[in-house]
Amino acid sequence: MRQNMQVVIRNFIKLLSAGAFHSNNEIEEMSEYKWNQLLYIAKINNVDDFITSGIIYSEKLSNAVIPSNIKEKINNEIYNNETTHASQEYQYKPINNSIKKFSNSYLNKKLNKIIFDEVHCIDTSVDTITFLTKSIDNVNNLLSSKSYLRDLIMFGLYLREYGNKIDFIKIENWLSILKMKKIMNLIALYLITYFNFDAEEIPFYTKSGKDKSPRIKLPIETFQKIKDETDDSTKEPNIIIYNIPKPSTSMFKYFSYYPIETLSIYFTNIFKSLSNIEE
Repeated sequence: MRQNMQVVIRNFIKLLSAGAFHSNNEIEEMSEYKWNQLLYIAKINNVDDFITSGIIYSEKLSNAVIPSNIKEKINNEIYNNETTHASQEYQYKPINNSIKKFSNSYLNKKLNKIIFDEVHCIDTSVDTITFLTKSIDNVNNLLSSKSYLRDLIMFGLYLREYGNKIDFIKIENWLSILKMKKIMNLIALYLITYFNFDAEEIPFYTKSGKDKSPRIKLPIETFQKIKDETDDSTKEPNIIIYNIPKPSTSMFKYFSYYPIETLSIYFTNIFKSLSNIEE
């Protein structure tokens, strides 16, 4: 990342933490241009509401210098949008059919057995099943290369609000069965390193000598990719074939954390690309 963006990203993360989790961080002074860059990054990462809340919260607690034009933008955003980012209560609802949360069939079989056994045991914990499914959704979002920040924050909010209802002994066992311990440790490190979570708040987190928290980079989109909107019917056949998207390889950044699912996602994407060619 370029040198002049570093202060923007630092303030972006601090405001995100303040807006979502009421962290008290000192905001560094920036030019109006850099503030506009920060608001742009917030928009493409779908966290405008958290950043807006963070700016208001930080300004009340400190003497953060915010340009008047930026304040006007924020006030207009508040006036024109009624956004909420409260943690939503969600419970797993048992279904008769097997569920497919993973690209890997082996992991799906393991997951369905976990859910079946839990639903039919004496001390069934729906809250714990709910947390497991939310954890899998969070991992999928991280590996899918989609904008991830909002999902991470909502996961953190859910953990803080409903953590006392979750049986983390069961979670530890299930994460082990699903080979998810390393990737969930990474998610825990994001929350600890960037959003001021305590390790005690994340019972599934296991600290090891290999953890290098300062080197864990938070996945932030800094520019928006422009999609080709040209109507396919107007293109030559060879151009259409040429423009078929190549399977994304971005998930391989996390290969060492979750190799079995990373490879499955990649090969699934290849099959989808081949299907597009046949069509």
